[in-house]
Amino acid sequence: MKKIPIYNQSPEAVGGIFIAHHSVTGLENVDKKLEAHRDDFFIFFVLTEGQAIITCDMTDVEIQANNIMMVKPFQVHYGKKVSTDAMGYYIGVAPFLIPNNCIEIFQDLKISAQLSKIDPAEQEEVLDTISLLHRSFKSSNPNRAQIINGLFNALVYHFTNMFSESKNAVRQFRHQSGIICANFKKLISEHTFLESPSYFAKKLNISTSHLNDCVNASTGKSVTYWLQNAMITEAQRLLYYTDSEVKEIAFMLGFEDHTYFSRLFKKITNQTPLAFRKKFRE
Repeated sequence: MKKIPIYNQSPEAVGGIFIAHHSVTGLENVDKKLEAHRDDFFIFFVLTEGQAIITCDMTDVEIQANNIMMVKPFQVHYGKKVSTDAMGYYIGVAPFLIPNNCIEIFQDLKISAQLSKIDPAEQEEVLDTISLLHRSFKSSNPNRAQIINGLFNALVYHFTNMFSESKNAVRQFRHQSGIICANFKKLISEHTFLESPSYFAKKLNISTSHLNDCVNASTGKSVTYWLQNAMITEAQRLLYYTDSEVKEIAFMLGFEDHTYFSRLFKKITNQTPLAFRKKFRE
């Protein structure tokens, strides 16, 4: 049986952020040649000219000029149609760089609410910030990673403001599996990711196997994956934004044995905590 492919972030990303500007030809090819797939990172499509249609979790989303389309990690998506005059930006961002208060806004949006028009009053500021982010990404400034991170941090709050306007007005319609998965992810966000899958199943009044089936059906990943992902995301934030030693970070995350934490981190990310810190700060 053919599986839906899952792609990792581009190796050209700087500090967990990748941005590219594309004309119609680039937009047709940037998203894995229109193949339906999942990505393990956030994507923001910013269309500045023309039109495009992206199919996301079986829903067609039509993007107009000065629209922003967000695709959340592990949503199945592909580019369906692009007009001949289309032009815009593709921004890929590692999940650990999205602040928790922004994640809370993003995670409950229905697909149609993942599309937002840039407010004309903010259009110049937002597009200038995106353009500056793109120029900084292509530069050779010795502090390039820090500049890119600072610009994106400003940009993500612009995005959050745009998407939050529709959050309360339109709620995501989900089948039972989607509802259970969403509630499971909300429990994880309370920093209980070191608990076992059975702990979360008990909290949701369902069996562990049913929880795993629902999470797999909604995301293509297991409960254990998401628990480890939550832990790794928080560890990456601490490694990136603080100067705490690996031992201190392990203890902050609830690990009694910091060597076990380091082994687990390497097993999941294919690099040690210190290698991660060096790579994303270089």
